[in-house]
Amino acid sequence: MKRIVALILALVMTMALVACGGDKPTSSTPTAPSNPSEPNKPTEPTTPSDPAKPSEPAVDPDAGKYGGELIMCSNNATSTMDPHSGMGSLGNSRWMLHIFESLVTQAPDGTLYPEVCDVEQSADGLTVKITLRESYFSNGKKVTMDDVWASIQRVAGKSTTSSWDKIWKGTSIKIEGDTITFTLEKVNVNFVDSVFGGGSYYKVLPKEICDKYPVTGGELQANGLIRGGKVENNISEVADAIGSGPYKLESYSDEQVVMVRNDKYTIIESNEGAAGRAAPKKAYADKITIAINRNADSRSAAVIAGEYDMGMVTPAMMPAAEAAGYQKLDQGTTWTHGIFFNLDASNADSPIANVNIRKAIRAAIDCNAVLLALSGEEAANVLQPYPVLTTSPYHNTIISDNEWNIADKALAKEYLQKANYNGEPIVWLVPANNNMYTIAMGAIPQLEEVGIKIDLMVVDSGSHSNLRKDPKTGHDIGAWNVQKVDVNPVLHSTIVTGTNGWWSSDAKTAAIQKMQTNPTGSAASIEGYKEWCQAVVDEVPFLLFGHVINYNFVKSDLVWDVEGAVEYYWNIYRK
Repeated sequence: MKRIVALILALVMTMALVACGGDKPTSSTPTAPSNPSEPNKPTEPTTPSDPAKPSEPAVDPDAGKYGGELIMCSNNATSTMDPHSGMGSLGNSRWMLHIFESLVTQAPDGTLYPEVCDVEQSADGLTVKITLRESYFSNGKKVTMDDVWASIQRVAGKSTTSSWDKIWKGTSIKIEGDTITFTLEKVNVNFVDSVFGGGSYYKVLPKEICDKYPVTGGELQANGLIRGGKVENNISEVADAIGSGPYKLESYSDEQVVMVRNDKYTIIESNEGAAGRAAPKKAYADKITIAINRNADSRSAAVIAGEYDMGMVTPAMMPAAEAAGYQKLDQGTTWTHGIFFNLDASNADSPIANVNIRKAIRAAIDCNAVLLALSGEEAANVLQPYPVLTTSPYHNTIISDNEWNIADKALAKEYLQKANYNGEPIVWLVPANNNMYTIAMGAIPQLEEVGIKIDLMVVDSGSHSNLRKDPKTGHDIGAWNVQKVDVNPVLHSTIVTGTNGWWSSDAKTAAIQKMQTNPTGSAASIEGYKEWCQAVVDEVPFLLFGHVINYNFVKSDLVWDVEGAVEYYWNIYRK
């Protein structure tokens, strides 16, 4: 009996081992089920699969681009470490863009892309919703909605009352968790550009830094923002200049700004394909130094000596820079040269108050000759009378198609006859030893040839800055260098809305109203700009010539992918 029980137990244990696999390896290839209709058909032999190959690590195509130092030269001085005060200056914004991020960012075509926040904008332009992304300040602290809201409050609170009204009047704000919804009572292109645009002051700082340099005074408004406040002290310590951008500030002085890569930064891969500042920021260089050198000769000599990776040089030293192994790159300037007419009511007795005099000046001037006096090289002259870039969706040729740059002396004299012009002097205000003076020297002989008398009012640069803003200082013509816009022309306070020249007319007012009350890029807004251009043709409040190409010289071992004006360096690397 015991023997039978033992045999039964042994059999059970054997069956259990077979069922569990035991020590015997099992086939990795399942047996095909038999066909019920052919029960005796032999199973096809199977081929054992190849052993799995270990996966190879993905190759980072950008791996070889990282490392090293860039030394970039700027002739623009810095004046503050506070982005809420300094973004209006090129000298400040050139390095601040690397340190501080905006709520969202804007591509050159006006499209909004994520930065600190993701963004959604309604088709009618009346609602913008931003939602906090996961990102970190350079000190390792995670960015929170408290930081975002404190930064918005600080920038808005320190704005002038007129600026506050232009941006925030009629805008309600709703905060829900990590989302802020801005609702506008009417289309406001100034709101989108000022709060979300590329040069926006609305950079995100830690709340504790906003609290350390607070807004004082002013009045709290219904949308939770202070109107009419001020900030007594800007950021004054490097340790407080904390942002969430691809670099962090290492040192700051009047001579140079030094930045090192922020290892807490995460590249926004979803922005791949965006242009300009909206494209992903790779932060290839370990360190970026921006050297401040205001002296053109000293700067040129340092470039030729190889001290800078990038810098502008004087025309006379360009051949030497090229011989030293530098690439000559068009900076893609957005500045243009021109003149404006003083059309203020206080200057109504001036000859230029007569539109035919202004048309005579437009007809007489050879814009290429004017710029040639400035550049000395015809190939460097870009003739464009447009307040917007030619890549802008607003660009048209209405101004250039109507008596612009025709150098028609006979037509100019016809206009002078219509105006009954008798040689009364026209006063042209210029600063001494400046390209505006050079422009005047190029244009005046052309005007004298048709019988227009010009009296030069030459002042020092400091006085010119004040006099040109006052229509009652006795000048009829002023010269300027003015920056073009790439999105909505109505944002161009210098030319389009006419703060220089004191030009006012019903046609201009109606055109600006159309641009301001329709979403940027809409058919109605673009039509408004066309009507504005026609008013310029009819009333001649100013005359734009174009620009002279500004070249930057860049070391030949650098891969340079910055579009347009030089203002950021995070995606530049050495070959």
